[in-house]
Amino acid sequence: MKAIAYTLLAALFSLSACKSQKNHMTEAPLQIGEASSQRWMGGRAESGSGTILEIPLTAEMPNGLELKQAFFRDKIADVRLKTQNGQAVLTANFRNVSLDKPDIIMHADPKQEVGNQPPTPKGKFPFKLADDECMISYMDGDTVKYFKIQGVKEKKARMYQ
Repeated sequence: MKAIAYTLLAALFSLSACKSQKNHMTEAPLQIGEASSQRWMGGRAESGSGTILEIPLTAEMPNGLELKQAFFRDKIADVRLKTQNGQAVLTANFRNVSLDKPDIIMHADPKQEVGNQPPTPKGKFPFKLADDECMISYMDGDTVKYFKIQGVKEKKARMYQ
C-alpha cells in the first residue's frame, strides 16, 4: 500500500512540474537574417554603456505577432522594430547597470538612517544560453512563447565621444 502511495505522489509531482517550464519553440515564427551584437560606450560616465542586439528581418512580420523581450548574456531588454537602410530590424538595447552606489547615511542614532535603501537582489535569469545565443519572447494570442537564435555575431565595439 505504501508503494502505491509513493508512486502516486511521485507521479503527481512530476506532472505538476511540467506546466512551470517555459514554452520553447525551436523555429522562429518570422524570417530573420544574421543576428549581431555590438558593445557601445558613451563618451561621458553618465552616458553609460551597453550592448545592442540587431536582428534583420528578411520578410514582413506576420500579423498579430507581438514581440516582447530579448534575453541575451544574462540580461533582459525590450524588443523594438526599426527601419535601417530600408530594411526592418529588430533591436534590443541592453544597458549596463551603473556601478554608482547611492549615498548611505551613517549615524550614531539608528533613527537617522531611516532613508537608507536595502540592496535589491538580482533576479534569476530564466534561460541557460551560450554567449552567441539569445531568446526572444512574443505573444501568440494570450500565451507567451519563445524562440532561440543561435550564432549571434559580435561586431567591433563602438565608442562615442
